[in-house]
Amino acid sequence: MPRPCTAIALALFVVMAGCVHVTPVASHRAASNEACRPLAATNRDVVLQFYNLGLSGLQPRAAFERYVSPEFVEHKPDVESGTREGAVRFLEQLMASVPEPRWEILRTIAEDDLVFVHAIFTPAAGAPAYAVADVFRLRDCHIVEHWDVVSGPPQQQINPNPRF
Repeated sequence: MPRPCTAIALALFVVMAGCVHVTPVASHRAASNEACRPLAATNRDVVLQFYNLGLSGLQPRAAFERYVSPEFVEHKPDVESGTREGAVRFLEQLMASVPEPRWEILRTIAEDDLVFVHAIFTPAAGAPAYAVADVFRLRDCHIVEHWDVVSGPPQQQINPNPRF
């Protein structure tokens, strides 16, 4: 029988592994509101699938069309108009301007209609990483609002603890 600490560590590993890879669902809840159950876990799944298609999969337009409400509100100050189309154009331009964009989800927290994602953005292989904190609000299994905080690579790391 495994020791309690080993069992807890294994359980945490399984949970965290689930944060990074999401198995696509054939007929996704966001595509059909009849199957939508707007619970925290469902909202987390929607955000992870959006993130994996739009950012990790480098297909922001497809992800927005599938998972984001037409009434979407973007709070990122760099996004023109703060709309769904503005956010899509921003991401498409970002992806075209860096050689190998890569997003990696480290952890998520879901509560009611909010989902928090802590991620790493790397613009190219070997480039310094950016820390990203995304907050999504969902309604009826669609993303309706987004905020983010992005921190560029530190010029000097005096804290011995990593950001990730």
